[in-house]
Amino acid sequence: MERTFGLHIVASDKDFYSGRGKKIVLPMKDGEICILPRHSDLMIAIVPGEMRFETADGEKRTAIVGGGFAQIINNRVTVLADSVERPEDIDLKRAEEARERAKEQLRQKQSIEEYYISRAALARAMSRLKAGGRKES
Repeated sequence: MERTFGLHIVASDKDFYSGRGKKIVLPMKDGEICILPRHSDLMIAIVPGEMRFETADGEKRTAIVGGGFAQIINNRVTVLADSVERPEDIDLKRAEEARERAKEQLRQKQSIEEYYISRAALARAMSRLKAGGRKES
């Protein structure tokens, strides 16, 4: 029995990973979901947060996703995300500035659409800061 699945992770601006995977853990609104080989077909929404996956050769990787979707069909997982970053590529100063901007925007009177955009920006900045802070420890 095959113990891997096809894995393709795509950000809006680049292909992040393409190959075989043993497992992938994705952030969802109500927690996380772990996808293993031969998972049933599924379509899920991904929220900003930490994505972890293991390649076929056992390498464990972590990335920060900015939200998007994942599709699981015929033992293939495709992740389509707004953004995908490795923790070591995160600029902590820029992430902190983005968090402060998003917090300030949330304090302003906004339309409901602007509110949700600001809230998503804050969630993304917080995820980036959390992952970026871990790389230094």
